[in-house]
Amino acid sequence: MRPSLAQIERVARTLVQRLVAAQMLELDAPEEGIQARFAQLLTRNFEQEAEIEREATTEAARLVRQGAPGIRRDELDLRRVEQQRIAKARGFVL
Repeated sequence: MRPSLAQIERVARTLVQRLVAAQMLELDAPEEGIQARFAQLLTRNFEQEAEIEREATTEAARLVRQGAPGIRRDELDLRRVEQQRIAKARGFVL
């Protein structure tokens, strides 16, 4: 389930505040701008993950239609296998 925009913004705000408080991040720009950038990156990450999920479902359905020789469908989640393959090909960590 994808988080809402409000949840993403809350996570970004908390992350920036904690990094600043721990002195792990020194701000060169306004805090709100950095929070917005973190939110943008998180949103893009969730969008990429959703896209991989859609593509994996499509590819898994295609494999099932082809018969996937040698694979027992009841023992293998093809959607998950395809999701991992697609993510790896894109350099995306799930």
